[in-house]
Amino acid sequence: MKTMTLGDLARLLEGVLEGDPGLEVSGVAPLDRAGPSQVSFLSNPRYASSLKTTRAGGVIVGLDVREAGLNLIRVKDPYLGFARAMEAFYASPYESSGVSEKASVHPGAKIGRHPGIHPFAVVCQGAQIGDRVVLMPGAYVGPGATVGDDSIIHPNVVLEWGVTVGKRVIVHAGTVIGSDGFGYARQGEKHYKIVHAGSVRVGDDVEIGAGCTIDRGVMGETVIESGTKLDNLVMVAHNVRIGKNCLLVGQVGVAGSTRIGDRVVMAGQSGAAGHLKIGDGVTVLAKSAVFKDVADGEMVAGIPAVESGKWRRTTAILGKLDDLRRRIISLEARERKRSQKAGEEGN
Repeated sequence: MKTMTLGDLARLLEGVLEGDPGLEVSGVAPLDRAGPSQVSFLSNPRYASSLKTTRAGGVIVGLDVREAGLNLIRVKDPYLGFARAMEAFYASPYESSGVSEKASVHPGAKIGRHPGIHPFAVVCQGAQIGDRVVLMPGAYVGPGATVGDDSIIHPNVVLEWGVTVGKRVIVHAGTVIGSDGFGYARQGEKHYKIVHAGSVRVGDDVEIGAGCTIDRGVMGETVIESGTKLDNLVMVAHNVRIGKNCLLVGQVGVAGSTRIGDRVVMAGQSGAAGHLKIGDGVTVLAKSAVFKDVADGEMVAGIPAVESGKWRRTTAILGKLDDLRRRIISLEARERKRSQKAGEEGN
């Protein structure tokens, strides 16, 4: 078990410690479960009351938090501090396991230095595996595919032929990169398959969750640029281009040839139709469906997706529709009675 003093941890987090620098801690835990030998963190103000009852040996907090009687490590961003503390205590240094005798590595493949190729991994002819790459059991690297240095390919991941994966990429179990896209031409009443001769290029420092599918281009590439993170069960269609440092949350779907800019966030179960342009810094709220281009910096929501403020106002009106319906019925009834009475008086 890894231990360090609060003073060392504060220096690692580039924070300021208020408290005992010599106290040794050995892990990270939530505020309500942390013990005297653990650190915790507070990033959401709704949990601030837990500071009065926590038993944590130290708490990573923002610059403006005050709480007497606690060892506090003050940082600019406590959630980032939490992430770095988790890495400090729980990340294991890489140790090469070599190439397992039970792995299938083609003689025509190129394997870098200090590999970790596990039993039943498959590396095909012409594939290139960088230095310190981990291929877990059942991982498949197809003909001519490339995996960059320090990448980790989890069990049963499929990298089809010609796929390029950058450096420090993590691909989680069951993901398929480079499968054919959903492309067909009509031939009478039948559907004629279009050969997908393109590829997929994944940049550096990308993380792709479990059970994702990223289709190869028909011609040219499907691209995921550096720093982008995909959650589980994300579907990226052929010839899509996703920019740098984007976040695509669980069950997002992006149809063919859509262009997504940098720093875009697509929340859970949202989607985009094909051949669209979604600008830099866009946020698509959960369960929304984008059917037209979105300009830089916009936040959109709904089906079809519109500017989020308009969507909220529309949603608020929807909640009042039943009451409005009853009021209209009542007004119509009153108007009919008034008209009927006026008609009788006229006779």
